[in-house]
Amino acid sequence: MAYMEKEGSSEVILVGYYNVLFYLLFRVGLDEYKKNILINRINNGEKMMMKDIYGWCQKQQVPLRMRFIYRKDFSIMANLWNLYSYYRFKHEIRGKQSAWRKKYGT
Repeated sequence: MAYMEKEGSSEVILVGYYNVLFYLLFRVGLDEYKKNILINRINNGEKMMMKDIYGWCQKQQVPLRMRFIYRKDFSIMANLWNLYSYYRFKHEIRGKQSAWRKKYGT
């Protein structure tokens, strides 16, 4: 966890995973327990991959946005590999969402 910002009735928490930033949107007062659990898990050093962070947010119904950033402290090859992993993950998510929509018609 690197950053917290309050926007009226919501709070944005920024979670970094290598080159990917996760913007998690928690409702003030309603999602405090969920937010504290996630913060404790991260602060205790629990290893979470992109799919773990995304899956946790989906299960807890916490809205999120993901963004890839180029990091100058990583080599070009590491940045390219992380970009490939990021887009592969986003493609996998879209495939699952599309299959779910076809199955349930929403």
